Amino acid sequence: MKLIIYSLLCFVMLSCGNDKSTTEVFWVSGFKTTCDVGTGLSDCLLISKSERLDQAEWELFYSAIEGFNFEEGYLKKVEVEVTQKKDTVPDDASALEYTFIKELETVPDTRIELNCDWILQSIGEELINQDTVTPSLSFNFEDMRISGNGGCNVFNGTIESIGLSTLSLGKVLNTLRICEYQDLEDKYLNILQECTNFNVENETLTLHGEDKLPKLVYRKMAKTSHKTRIHDIWTVARIGGYPLNRMVSLPRLEVNTTEMKIYGNDGCNDYFGTLTSLTESEIAVGGIGSTRKMCDDMEVPNRFNEALTKIGSYRFDKQFLIFDDEDGKEILAFIKTD
Repeated sequence: MKLIIYSLLCFVMLSCGNDKSTTEVFWVSGFKTTCDVGTGLSDCLLISKSERLDQAEWELFYSAIEGFNFEEGYLKKVEVEVTQKKDTVPDDASALEYTFIKELETVPDTRIELNCDWILQSIGEELINQDTVTPSLSFNFEDMRISGNGGCNVFNGTIESIGLSTLSLGKVLNTLRICEYQDLEDKYLNILQECTNFNVENETLTLHGEDKLPKLVYRKMAKTSHKTRIHDIWTVARIGGYPLNRMVSLPRLEVNTTEMKIYGNDGCNDYFGTLTSLTESEIAVGGIGSTRKMCDDMEVPNRFNEALTKIGSYRFDKQFLIFDDEDGKEILAFIKTD
């Protein structure tokens, strides 16, 4: 009997020994990013165990924190309980369980301000002619990537790391169209990869190099709920309020809000341009260029191209996309191309 009791006590003691837990304190990022948790892709937290946020090094956190309330845009310093899982776990899964104890500190995560679309204003002190070429930059923290337009070619790259004011970008890859402003595009993309610091103030993003001098300055592009709706291929139905004769070659317009570009054909020549602004009602197009063929009838192409330079706002009227001038007068009306 004594032997049985002794054995039970040993078993209880060993069991209790396996249930020992510890506590940890770390910062949780104000955004999540996609990661591979072994069983597939998931949204993972980013954490840092650094005491000072300005020196924080962020790492993916593949486990859940039971009881923790994640809030996008806020850095949270938390205390958690860490215990060993009792059940057998797969080789590619964590053997630890995390339980939220308390929140020690909360501050805004200013990095979230980067996570949008930006239009380049200047390279150093050199202002960019918005009517000629308009490079852009977009941040996507979910995929930890950047993308944009160099003024002609589309580019994308990885975000290797991003601190509260520092960033490290991976290699930027771009399409290879030969463009009129190729020198400017090459200069922009080369400088972009050299940037190591950033700050955002009054909807202006400034990227700095290691010398802390401003390298690239952007303004924030306003978001619009129409971004998906206008992203389509359209055919002109009216110019200046007057319907077009369908026996002529009708100008076409493709709006690509992913690249923030427009493409199309004016009824004779192919054209392209950059969307420099797109809000709920305002639209601005810059950097318009085209091929230069001469066709038998240039009346419609000339009227269309003239109207294209006067666009100030847009609206939808049933199936029509309508562009107005600065006085609110209709200058172009399009119908969606099936």
